[in-house]
Amino acid sequence: MASFGQYVNKALGFNPQKREYENQLNAILYGNLINFKDVVFYNYCREDFILKGYKSNAEVYSIVKKIVDKLSFAPLYLYEEKEDKKSLRYKSCKKSVDKVEHAKYNIYRTKALDFVNDNNDFSKLIEQPNEHQSWNELIELFRIFYFVQGEAFLYRETADDSDIALSIHVCPANLMEPVFGGTINDPITGWKLNLLNGQIRKLDAKDVFQLKMANPEFDSMGSQLRGMSPLQAGQKYLQLDDTAVKAWLNSTVNEGAKGLISPNHADPKLWLTPNQVDNLQNSIEEKIHGAENKNKIVASAMPIQYTAIGLSPQALAIVDGLKYSNVKLCDLWGVPPVLFDPNPTYQNMKEAKERFVNEVIIPYLNKEEEGLNRWLTEPFKRADMKNYVLDYDTSVYDELKLDLEERRALSEILSINEMRVLEGWEEIEDSDAANQVFIASGKVPLNEFDMGLTLNDDLNK
Repeated sequence: MASFGQYVNKALGFNPQKREYENQLNAILYGNLINFKDVVFYNYCREDFILKGYKSNAEVYSIVKKIVDKLSFAPLYLYEEKEDKKSLRYKSCKKSVDKVEHAKYNIYRTKALDFVNDNNDFSKLIEQPNEHQSWNELIELFRIFYFVQGEAFLYRETADDSDIALSIHVCPANLMEPVFGGTINDPITGWKLNLLNGQIRKLDAKDVFQLKMANPEFDSMGSQLRGMSPLQAGQKYLQLDDTAVKAWLNSTVNEGAKGLISPNHADPKLWLTPNQVDNLQNSIEEKIHGAENKNKIVASAMPIQYTAIGLSPQALAIVDGLKYSNVKLCDLWGVPPVLFDPNPTYQNMKEAKERFVNEVIIPYLNKEEEGLNRWLTEPFKRADMKNYVLDYDTSVYDELKLDLEERRALSEILSINEMRVLEGWEEIEDSDAANQVFIASGKVPLNEFDMGLTLNDDLNK
C-alpha cells in the first residue's frame, strides 16, 4: 500500500490521475483525524446568519416568520397503532401534496391510530418538554434555527443508562460543534455546546437530535455533516438587499431641498435682493413649513414661482429596484413571492398559498415528524411496549381541503363516518349504518335494462 508521503507527492505532481489521488489523500486525512478522540472542528462561524440575516434584514425575517407561523397551525398528537394490521395502510399514503391522497391519509390514520391518554408520561413530555417552554414555544425556536442556519438541534435530559427523555431543550445551532472519534461512516461521537459563560457542555450523540438541510460540500473537515443554510447560497442577494435599503435610506435622509422658489420674470432689476431672499426664506419657514401650516393658504405680493426638484435617476433606480429585492430571497426557501405582494389578484394568491403548503410546509412537517419518531418515540415504544406514533395533523390547512365537487364525488364511494373524518368531525360510534356505503337506489346494469322495445321493432313502426 502506498504511504501517506507517496500520495502527497503524486497529488502535487502533474499526474493524469491527480483527482483520484486527491480524493484518496482527503480520505486518509479524514480517516486519521477521526481516530483521535475528542477532536473538535471549530470551522463554522454561523452567528452571522442570525445577527446579519434574521435579526437585521426585514426580508429574511418576514420569509422565515411566514414559514414558521404556517407550520405552527398543525398540532402534534401522540397516537398508538391499533392491532388491526389491515388499517395500517395509512403508512402507504403518507401525507401527500395531492388533495385526494391527503384525504385518504386522514381516513386511514383514523382507522389505524388511537389517541393516547393524556396522563401518559410521553404525552406530558410533549405538552411540557421543559419547565420553561411549551411544545409550541420550543419547536418554534427550533424551526427558526433550521430555516435560518440550515440545521437545528434538540437535546434530551435522561436518567443514567437510559435514552428516555425526561426533558427536551433547544440548542442554538451556531453554538454546537461536533466531536469526532467514531468510524468513517459514523464519525460523530458527541456534540459540544458552548454555554457562553466560559464553559462547554459535552453531549452524547445519541441524546442530540439534529435536523439539517442537505450539504453537498464533502471535505476532510466534515462539512457534509452540517446543514447548509439557504443564506449561504444567497449571501450576495442578502448583501444586495442590505445595500439597496441603506442606499434608499441615505437618499431619503440626504435628499435636500424639495423645490426652488424663484422670480417668474427675466428682468434682473426685478429679482430679489439678498436681504429679500433671506426674508423670503424666513417667511417660508414660518408660514409654509411644519404640520401647523397644513392646508393653509399663503399670499405673496411678489411675482415668484415654485419649481419641484426630483430625485436623481440613480436614486429612482434604487427605489424601483427595492420592489423586486425580495424575489430571489423568497426563492431560497421556495416561498412564492406573491405572498408578500400588497395587491395580488385572488387567483394568484390562492395558487401561491397552495404552492406554499404543498412545496414547503408539508415536506418539512414530514421530515421533522419522521426524525422525531426515530429519536424521541422509539425509547418510549421499547419501554412501554406500545406502538406510539407522533403525527402532525395537517388536515387543518384549508389549502389541502377538497372542494365541493370533489367531496360530492367521494360521498358516493365513502361511508358517512369517512366523510365526517374528511370534514373534521368525530365518527358516529355504535352505528353500523354510519360505516356503510350508501348508493343511489333504482340503478341496474345496462345489459339488464329493458323498456320492452327493441331497435328493430322501433324502426318497423
